[in-house]
Amino acid sequence: MNKRKYNYLDHLILTAKKYEVEEYLYYEQKGRKLTAKQMELILLRNGVKIPKDETPKISKEQIKQDAYSSLLQAGGLVATIFAFVLLPGVIKKNTALVKSTYSQKQMASLKIEDNNKNKTDRFFDEKDTRGFNTPHAKSVLALFNELKYNLNDIRDGKPVKPVFFTQLPRGINELDSIKNRKKIFIQIVLPLVLSENESIIAERKRITFLSKSRKISKADKLWLDKKFKYYKVKNRNFEKLLSKVDIIPPSLAIAQAAYESGWGTSRFALEGNSLFGQRTWASKSGIVPLDRGEDQTFKVTKFDIIRASVKAYKKNLNTHKSYENLRLERKKMRDENKVISGIQLSQHLNSYSEIKEKYVFYLQKIIEQNSLTDFDKSILLPTKKINLA
Repeated sequence: MNKRKYNYLDHLILTAKKYEVEEYLYYEQKGRKLTAKQMELILLRNGVKIPKDETPKISKEQIKQDAYSSLLQAGGLVATIFAFVLLPGVIKKNTALVKSTYSQKQMASLKIEDNNKNKTDRFFDEKDTRGFNTPHAKSVLALFNELKYNLNDIRDGKPVKPVFFTQLPRGINELDSIKNRKKIFIQIVLPLVLSENESIIAERKRITFLSKSRKISKADKLWLDKKFKYYKVKNRNFEKLLSKVDIIPPSLAIAQAAYESGWGTSRFALEGNSLFGQRTWASKSGIVPLDRGEDQTFKVTKFDIIRASVKAYKKNLNTHKSYENLRLERKKMRDENKVISGIQLSQHLNSYSEIKEKYVFYLQKIIEQNSLTDFDKSILLPTKKINLA
């Protein structure tokens, strides 16, 4: 039996399938053929270690033979060039053809490279140099085990430990296990998402009560005025306000945070506590993307703590005009007493990213492959909050 010849590209593809890399699965579904270089970039951006190229090395004897063969070919090429000197019209035509072919190949390569333009920012290759007052990821994993904070228990219906981190742990981008990286990221983000949802539900209940009240106190009126302004609702329209004051399902929030921050490994997440890639045009705040165009002035918003990032993200989805359809879909679910579905709401997020429908595809794959819908019914354990650095 002949031994199958080793193929580095096949090795890269198998690695992408093994770790269920959503971006590769998208191109596979579309029937797109990728080069080894493109596959390496996709694995890098998704935090997957590139496998070793085990292509057999060429022997010295083979190198000599190849060099001799190349010399003969070079001689033939020189003769061909002299022949074409006598035919300038043919040379001009072939040169144009070569340029055209090169441009087409270059464009085919750049078509996928465009989607990698945030690679340096979204996958932080450098060592995390934050101070030792920031807990290390391995210590955090040990702490969660000690607290018996287990995602499998939560999937089975147990409440979530109210553990709140102000920043992502040091060394999360250096964990060898993709499984552990995803696990710790979900364990940190989930309580924050649920806590913000609890605050929103409390606001929603108070607004509902006041909308039916005949008399409203001065304090309640001032509180309502703030809410109408915060959620950008005019004419004291309670129905419009309630359509905006509602939760974002944990499955959707975690999926977006995972994609935008590379499961907590991006430069923006580690340096600026920014999990959702929100932009700012304020001159003195934010982080400048390394690949930002010369004519662009935006920055990625920087937050003091990651909870502030979660809060800003929810305000964005609940107030920006681009997500009106998401809010209408959510209101319909609410009116029909259905569980608010992250998968369904994700269909209305193509405006969140420049890659449009691909972005929706990635989010849905992240939700499905990581069973994030399991967390949509999760609740926080009603005990004293545990705040950690």
